[in-house]
Amino acid sequence: MKNKKALIKRTIYALILLGFIALFLTFAQRQNQDTVCFDNSCIDIELALTPQEITTGLMHRTELCESCGMLFVFENQGRHNFWMKNTLITLDIIWMDADSKIIYIEKQVEPCNTATCPTYGPNADSGYVLEINGGYAEKYDIDIGDTGKIFLSE
Repeated sequence: MKNKKALIKRTIYALILLGFIALFLTFAQRQNQDTVCFDNSCIDIELALTPQEITTGLMHRTELCESCGMLFVFENQGRHNFWMKNTLITLDIIWMDADSKIIYIEKQVEPCNTATCPTYGPNADSGYVLEINGGYAEKYDIDIGDTGKIFLSE
């Protein structure tokens, strides 16, 4: 009976230790990834910093992992309108101010395959725009007024 209790105790300690190791490895991996986090989720991001990266965005992509996105970082606050020309996947587009507070969301924006495409954007200045998979904002309850926390690996 003593041996059985000791075995159970060691097994529990081993499981707890494995849990801590898994948590540490997940945290260590996140340290090498640029991320935007909201209350209910974190999104691994690619950064669009240069004019070329901002212009290209997620054009011509056929897929985007569920918790992946692209963060457009603008040098100046301003009216940054987006369109879906040559974009092949449905996106949620989130505009944030200089403090990363969400000021506007355009949900489930469909690709545009015509010569003229509508533009989307708020009637307010933004400093960041986050593009994520269409439906992600609703699924994870991301809404206007929420603040994103931007974690950069460097």
